[in-house]
Amino acid sequence: MKYNYGKSVAHVTSAEGVTGVLCKGFDNEFVFRVYKESGEFDDYEIRHDDLEVTVSAEAMAAFYQIGESKILDHSPSVLGLDRCSERQEKPKKT
Repeated sequence: MKYNYGKSVAHVTSAEGVTGVLCKGFDNEFVFRVYKESGEFDDYEIRHDDLEVTVSAEAMAAFYQIGESKILDHSPSVLGLDRCSERQEKPKKT
């Protein structure tokens, strides 16, 4: 179906149930990448302001917290991170 989108006419298809990947480009802007069976892909500019995302097990992702900073990155095994020793994990006494 076609709809008026801003000052343009857009061909619209539902995104419901589509699996894609969030990719950060060279300009630090994210796109939603949808792969085709051929291996080619389409990158979609993200304008949606509160899109729900579920991280799959295949993404091998983890949340990190350093002080007040919260980060979503690859898992420790992907990044080759070493686990802290028990001594490093304990808070320092003052």
